[in-house]
Amino acid sequence: MSSHAVTYALLHRRGSRAFFLSRSAQHLRSLRLGREAARALLALGAVIAWGGVCLFLAG
Repeated sequence: MSSHAVTYALLHRRGSRAFFLSRSAQHLRSLRLGREAARALLALGAVIAWGGVCLFLAG
């Protein structure tokens, strides 16, 4: 009987843990998208800065 109780407790934990992991995975996905957007903006800023440097040196 005690083995059934342990199995039920483990199954219950897995279910709640999977729900927790799915929420945190979604949170990490949004953080990853935010980081990628920041990197893209930084790269765009760097290209604009280099273009300004080139225009300054040419002019």
